[in-house]
This record gives sequence, structure tokens and C-alpha cells, in this order.
Amino acid sequence: MFFVLSGLLLLYILFEIFIPQTTVKVFQFKPYVVITASMEPVINVNDMAIVVNPTNRKISNLEVGDIITFEADINYDGTKEIVTHYIFSITETDGVRTYRTNRYGSTTPDTWVLRDNDILGIYAFRIPWIGNLVNFVRSPYGIVAISVNIIVIGAIIYIVKTGKKEKIEAPQ
Repeated sequence: MFFVLSGLLLLYILFEIFIPQTTVKVFQFKPYVVITASMEPVINVNDMAIVVNPTNRKISNLEVGDIITFEADINYDGTKEIVTHYIFSITETDGVRTYRTNRYGSTTPDTWVLRDNDILGIYAFRIPWIGNLVNFVRSPYGIVAISVNIIVIGAIIYIVKTGKKEKIEAPQ
């Protein structure tokens, strides 16, 4: 069981590193760390928002008030960013659905317009404050701290095993 879980975790990490856009399609969920206060108090800064795969069936069932995670060019600089907001309105013209979103407590929609293919996931739940840990692990300090700990633990295990071998080999 340990090896199966370890293998799945390794596979998930490799997907996140090399093809992050497909992680939610393969594993059916994806976590995102919240970095702005646009959804507080529902989703707070440094919470981890877990979203589920937005299959065509689920997308067609979306309603105003649902929370979605999507890509949008929020600064109009050509770079799409990942955002989690409420659906403000849904419009369908010639079979093409478009969405307007808004932040928590806002009575006006965001300036961007979304289509089905912009939606990365449908909000399922949040894990409070776990984003602090994730951000630390991703930081240079976190990477160094984890690396040093692995080296120290490996050295301790090596020293303990070497000491046991010497005791066994010593004549009595």
C-alpha cells in the first residue's frame, strides 16, 4: 500500500512539474494556493482551494453563484493568471456560453469575459492555511531546509547502521 501511494504521489508531482494543465484531467482534482483577498471570508489568503475536473457535463450545470477557478488576462498584458471567483452571469449566444465573474461581496462583474475552455476547475472545498506550508516548500529557503534535513537524516541512518555492523563484527 505504501509503494502504491508513494508511486501515485510521485506521478502527481511529475505531472505538476512537467504538464500542470493536465493534472486536473488525470487526477480529477487540483489544489491552488490563494494569494489574494478577493474571496475573503469564504476563501482566505494562504488557504488551499481544491477544485475538481470541469467535465462538459459539469460545466453545463454551472449556475450563477458557483465558484470556479479559471485563467484570465486580468491586467490585459497578454499573460493569463489563475483566479478563483463567483459566477456573476452566464450568457449563451449561438451555442457558445460566456461567463462573467465577480469577487466576494461585489455587485459588479469583473472586466473579463470567460468561455468554457477558460475554466480550470470547479471549487470543491478549501484547506485553511496549508498554503503557508506549500509556499515555504516552494521557496529557496524551504528547498534548502528540506535538502539539509534529508542529508542529516540519511547521515544519521548511515552512522547508526555502520555502528550496528561494527558491534556485530567485533569479537566477544
